[in-house]
Amino acid sequence: MILKKRSFPRWVFATLGLILAGSAVQAQDDMRDVVDQQMSWYMLFGNHRLTDDLGLHTEYQFRRTGFGADWQQSLLRVGLDWHRDDQYVITGGYGWIRSFPYGEQPIGETFDEHRIWQQLITNSQTGALKWMHRYRLEQRLMMRESGSAWQHRARYFVQVTWPIPNHPAWSVSAYEEAFIGLRSLENPVLNLLQQNRLSVALNHKLEGGTALQLGYLQQVLWKGSGLAAERNHVLLVGVRHNLDFRD
Repeated sequence: MILKKRSFPRWVFATLGLILAGSAVQAQDDMRDVVDQQMSWYMLFGNHRLTDDLGLHTEYQFRRTGFGADWQQSLLRVGLDWHRDDQYVITGGYGWIRSFPYGEQPIGETFDEHRIWQQLITNSQTGALKWMHRYRLEQRLMMRESGSAWQHRARYFVQVTWPIPNHPAWSVSAYEEAFIGLRSLENPVLNLLQQNRLSVALNHKLEGGTALQLGYLQQVLWKGSGLAAERNHVLLVGVRHNLDFRD
């Protein structure tokens, strides 16, 4: 009898990652002054196929405090996708971000950021569950009045989507994303993560390549001083519209 070699499914590694990230989050929160705040993010996404191999990624996020009272951040991102196949997509692109002072721990000034980014997306399926892993690197040019400076960051994102039985247009998704600053670690605990996000959302597909999303996100930001952090409770409202320009 021939035995087939079996590897661990990706959800095992994703679960371990969530446990480790959760432990790190709790350790950092215990050591800082944490404030809870309410935000709302309104998002527009698109992945448009130009050829069988190439596509265009477009994205704009309109991030506000409360239900739209004041600016938190404006984010525009574009990229060129290379579709190796249905399982792997590589993207390189540019982002323009404007960040504003807001909340109980505001930044000192409004400033712009020019961001170059590269990422790999992998897709897989376990039964009815669909998994997406995203590995992203970012090179960030921060343009402040005091001068410009480069920062570098790595991001890991894992999402699972569950199609609702007997309702093919509806699904529920959840994701976790960790942001790690690529810099010297003066304090290994306080510098482990820059940001962490946990989210759950309800999704609805429409005809013509459009999908709607309504969800909740918990965004935790750890300030560079090592003494303060934000825990933002975010309403997510998203629209995705994909175009196909292939003949």
